[in-house]
Amino acid sequence: MGAIALGGCNKEQVGTAGGANAIGKGEVVRSVELDQDQARTAKDAFNKMPKMRFWDETNHRFIEMSNGNRDLVFSDPDEGFSFDDPDNNGVILFSDDSGDYIVFSTGFGVAGNGGGGVVVAGNSAINIDIAVCISAQAIADGDGFGSIFDTGFAFDEYAAVFGIAGDFDALADADTGAEDFDPFEYFHGFAAYYVLSDEVNGSHEVFDWLGATSEDDFDDFASSFVMDFSNFSLYFSTGGTLEVSGGQMSFNGEYLAITDLFESFLNDDFNEDDIQANIVTGFGMMGCN
Repeated sequence: MGAIALGGCNKEQVGTAGGANAIGKGEVVRSVELDQDQARTAKDAFNKMPKMRFWDETNHRFIEMSNGNRDLVFSDPDEGFSFDDPDNNGVILFSDDSGDYIVFSTGFGVAGNGGGGVVVAGNSAINIDIAVCISAQAIADGDGFGSIFDTGFAFDEYAAVFGIAGDFDALADADTGAEDFDPFEYFHGFAAYYVLSDEVNGSHEVFDWLGATSEDDFDDFASSFVMDFSNFSLYFSTGGTLEVSGGQMSFNGEYLAITDLFESFLNDDFNEDDIQANIVTGFGMMGCN
């Protein structure tokens, strides 16, 4: 298993004036029906996404949301685990046999770390309150986090920004010992921009996994996903551009929008022939300085 401690960025440094409410939302471009291969690819992509975990220090356990529904799942860490957070920002990236996780605690977002921009995907407009950034060097130092980067393509560099929105002051004041405590009540959503390339800085065409074939030749790999906790909508990028400039990334393009994530897409009775979705526009910027 491996863990990476991450720094946040300051909301005054990275952001869009007025926030998500000021810049509006995306539009529906067209409706699509996913075939069996595309539906399986979408589920595989979702399973590769890092999941949110809360570190319950009082009871020395993880709390996460079940993939198939909105129930909470409680689990014990591996022997010897500690919430190693030298930056004291309340968040680490953590990897074990069950996958990759963004692990947060009650100090998340209130230890002097601010936000990281604005992300818009279809009907979801999210003000990012915390942005955490990783690079190839951070992955190496952190002992291998990153199945999200296991694309089958070989590139020299990669970088990602994870943006998270929520009411973290309320989370810090919450009664974590209460029987009905749910850390995910305080989260509004999260998003990721990431690029794999021989040269990360610059403009990158977003990977179209809906239309890509094994015969395609890729100079780089750029992608994004967005998860809106307010309505449990999920967005995978399908086209556009990702711009990387230092510690900032910006997206302008289209997403596949899945708006019934738990009702049909992830439940045990999921029928791969029944996935109805929309292609929607999206844009935004996140980063760490």
